[in-house]
Amino acid sequence: MTESLIRHLEELSKVGLDEDERETLRKSLQKILDYMKTLDEVDVSGIKPMYTPVETTTPMRKDEVREFPAEEIKENFPEKEKDHVKVPPIIG
Repeated sequence: MTESLIRHLEELSKVGLDEDERETLRKSLQKILDYMKTLDEVDVSGIKPMYTPVETTTPMRKDEVREFPAEEIKENFPEKEKDHVKVPPIIG
């Protein structure tokens, strides 16, 4: 775990770290990488790969058409204008 990698991660994540925080992060990430190395030593030959911890399938539900009364739904909105509901602008 190099200083340049820590600075690169800092830039990618758009956070500003001081030197103590960088060192703490470097040590923490190094501990994680060291632990991952110990997992490399585990013999997993003969064990089937697991793609998901959930081995059952999700039951499908029957599609049902449901009517929703538009006027009742509109009543739940705090702002309305004529037959429309007003929502805050989304600026991204």
